Amino acid sequence: MMDITLFGVVLIFLSVGLNIQTAESCSCLQRHPQDQFCTSEMVILADVSGKGGSVNNLFRYKIKIIQVLKGSIKAKRIQYVYTDPQSSCGITLDQGRYVLSGNQLKDGIEVGLCNLVNRWDHLSLTEQENFTQTYKMGCDCTISTCSGSPCCPQSKNKCKWEINSPQSREYVCLRDSDDICSWYMSRSKVDENALCKA
Repeated sequence: MMDITLFGVVLIFLSVGLNIQTAESCSCLQRHPQDQFCTSEMVILADVSGKGGSVNNLFRYKIKIIQVLKGSIKAKRIQYVYTDPQSSCGITLDQGRYVLSGNQLKDGIEVGLCNLVNRWDHLSLTEQENFTQTYKMGCDCTISTCSGSPCCPQSKNKCKWEINSPQSREYVCLRDSDDICSWYMSRSKVDENALCKA
């Protein structure tokens, strides 16, 4: 009986140690920008004008909303981006224009490393158009990742994204005329046979 109790205590200590180690690191799965857009509560295009200060253990940046890309119309009242500076998932912003996603707070949006945090001037014109116009049209499709061959569609409701293909960040997953989710780039359908590697 003593051995079982001692074994249980050791397991508890190991479990606590593993939980602390997991909490200290931040890892985000690689996701296609459209998938991040469609699964986010809110996506905005905003100018970061400067740093604010700490509020309720969160750091805030003063912003001006340029466009609400996804979310409530009330989002236009947002004045701040909040992030957790103590967490490894916290972010740092410079002055400039960003596409940001996160959870809406009363006067702001809470953003972390696993959300969309993209400098507007670092995006291609195609990517900018996708954020402002095209992604929202494909939110009834799902996107799953694959990192090896073959990278083929598995169902009519899903596009498969090869995470090691940099150009594919410009692709958009939309329903075609046959009601099948397929990749498009600049309004032209991408050759699925070329993407599906044997």
